[in-house]
Amino acid sequence: MQKEIVRSLVAVISVLFFMGCSDADPKVSFLRPIDNFEFKPSKDYVTSTLSTITLDAECSRFITSVELSFDGGSTWIPSTTYDSDTVMCSTDGKFQIDLSNTKAPMNTMTINNGDTFTVNFRAWSRAGMFVYRDATVRFVPPAQIKQQILAGAQTQTGTGMVLKGRVVSHQQSMASGGPFVVHGRLSE
Repeated sequence: MQKEIVRSLVAVISVLFFMGCSDADPKVSFLRPIDNFEFKPSKDYVTSTLSTITLDAECSRFITSVELSFDGGSTWIPSTTYDSDTVMCSTDGKFQIDLSNTKAPMNTMTINNGDTFTVNFRAWSRAGMFVYRDATVRFVPPAQIKQQILAGAQTQTGTGMVLKGRVVSHQQSMASGGPFVVHGRLSE
């Protein structure tokens, strides 16, 4: 009796093995991780503006909800409440959220040039467990070039220029390439 059971099992395994090996590029799709949630390309972000900071993650379609925390995990905010345009994992295996200093609680945070802050994430999977990840954001605004510019009967171009002093024009001229910051008095 035992020999018959063993022969039957060997026959079934052989059939399954040969059926599985008939494809040149075999893929087993049901063995995907159900708790995958990883920031891509990195969990460390550098931004020059705080108005829109886009964070991207690859995730399993089995992730049903994602929450975020700005205070080390003391309070959790559903990602769809924080940003109604959040792309959830169930659609295409990607998670995307836009952070902004116009939304609470970031609008109460003091973030200066060079400061770094961490946003904690917890993703709930269908397996009934949380997956915790962190994303670090460093604020580095663009450097503004400060130099004195002699403006006369010529066109001044460039970016990030700061013009201080008195500008006297002898003829009509145009400045382009802004943003320009002019301090002082303009007379013609």
